[in-house]
Amino acid sequence: MTEELNQNINKKYEIKVLKAEYIQVTYCIYLTIMVVFTFGINDLFDAFFVVFVPLYTILNIVMLSMKIFRKNNELQFKEDGIQINHIEVPKQKIEKIIIQGYFVQSVGIKLYGRKFVPMKLHFRFKDHEEVSIEELKQWASMNQIKVTNGKIYRLI
Repeated sequence: MTEELNQNINKKYEIKVLKAEYIQVTYCIYLTIMVVFTFGINDLFDAFFVVFVPLYTILNIVMLSMKIFRKNNELQFKEDGIQINHIEVPKQKIEKIIIQGYFVQSVGIKLYGRKFVPMKLHFRFKDHEEVSIEELKQWASMNQIKVTNGKIYRLI
C-alpha cells in the first residue's frame, strides 16, 4: 500500500471550480444593480455605497473569472504537504481534511487556527473522483492528518 502511495506522491490531479463560485459572480452582479438602483446620492455615505459596491463587484468578478478560466487547476501530493494551483500548503499547517457530500464530493482543507476553509483550498476532483478521494485519504493517513465527512464552512 505504501508503494502505491509513493507512486502517487508526485501524481497531479485535475480539480475543478465549484458551482458556488459561478453563483457568487451572479450574486455580485445582482448586488451591484440593487445598490445602484436603490440608493440615491443624497449624502457622502450613499455616494460611498454607490461607488464602492460596483468597484468591489468588478474586482470580485475579475478575480473569480481568472480562477474559473485558469487552465492548470491541479492538485499534487508532496512528501511535506499539498500543492494546489501553485500554492504550497505544508502538512504541519493542515488541521484536517473535510469531505462534503456523498454522490458529488467536494474537499476542503482546514488549516490550524482558522474557523473557515479558504476558497482556494476548497475544490472537487475533475476525473475519477472516487479513486482520487481514496488516494487523498491514503496520503492523509500516511501524514497523520485527520479526514472527516461533514459540512465545509467557508467565507464567500
